[in-house]
Amino acid sequence: MTPPRAEELLRTAKGCRVLLVGDLMMDEWVFGAVQRISPEAPIPVVKMPLRADARADKPGGAGNVAAILLSLGAAVRVVGVVGEDELGARLKTDLARRGAEISGVLTDSSRPTTHKLRILAGRQQLLRVDTESTAPVGGALADRLCDLLRSGLDEADVVLVADYAKGVLTPASLPSDLIASARAAGIPLCADPKPANMDLLRGAWLISPNEMEALEAAGMTNGPSASLPPCSPPRSVVHAGQTLLSRLEAEAVFITRGEHGIAVFCRDGTVTEAPTTVEPGSVGDSTGCGDAASAASALALAAGATFLEAAELANAAGGVVSRFVGVHDPKPAEVVEWVRGS
Repeated sequence: MTPPRAEELLRTAKGCRVLLVGDLMMDEWVFGAVQRISPEAPIPVVKMPLRADARADKPGGAGNVAAILLSLGAAVRVVGVVGEDELGARLKTDLARRGAEISGVLTDSSRPTTHKLRILAGRQQLLRVDTESTAPVGGALADRLCDLLRSGLDEADVVLVADYAKGVLTPASLPSDLIASARAAGIPLCADPKPANMDLLRGAWLISPNEMEALEAAGMTNGPSASLPPCSPPRSVVHAGQTLLSRLEAEAVFITRGEHGIAVFCRDGTVTEAPTTVEPGSVGDSTGCGDAASAASALALAAGATFLEAAELANAAGGVVSRFVGVHDPKPAEVVEWVRGS
């Protein structure tokens, strides 16, 4: 992809109406330095500076996807669930402040807002503490989520499903006929599903798991055979991509492979690679790279990109995020500059 083409796609995507559904979270970050080992146990002592920027929080999960979409210029309507707690209120306030439409964010008093606390020393994550419920939403709440998605289709240019297996995606909240309705209306429905929910997305326009998720979903839990000669993409990845493409009846499957780029499988049988360029020592933290890739690819497709172009733009957005410790909301100019540099 050339920088002018990347700029054209991002300019066309500006104002694109995204209907985003998925698992909302609040991410919290504590930054410090390790100077000694605790005398109480063989663990590092993280000394946190007495500065406001030593602790930060930000929307995570589908909330991070929303933040990235907004940073890239999209108009975002969020559908999801938070707990009836202080974290949920903060999360909704943060998303609204960024410009998201949050009337579709429902409150569930039976579950907490998913919270991930990460403790870092320099560029290294030392510990993550998760507080969450992964129980599927059910009953009236699932029906309300489904109704919100149905009504939102009329005002969407693209639907993006950000699944983290925390309970929002169920057969009731995302029934197969809703996916069929999106396809019939010509609205691309893109999804980054976890293996357990993969089959809920049958009929989606684009499925984009990472390599580990794709192998698991395709039943290849042992990975590639050591007896197979090396090739690119690896035969295990090719088998997983073709298996998921056929099983899920998608138009395309992207398998994101980190520094190895994205393997692209299309309905016409073509298999291509969108390579990425990561400078040695430039990766701050991989957190959020997949979110950036799914956001950018959905916007690219809504802007008229080919699948390979969408994968290339996804690589660029993920590459920008990889430079930062913690999460980062890439700007269009940063994505174009990444394309120029690669």
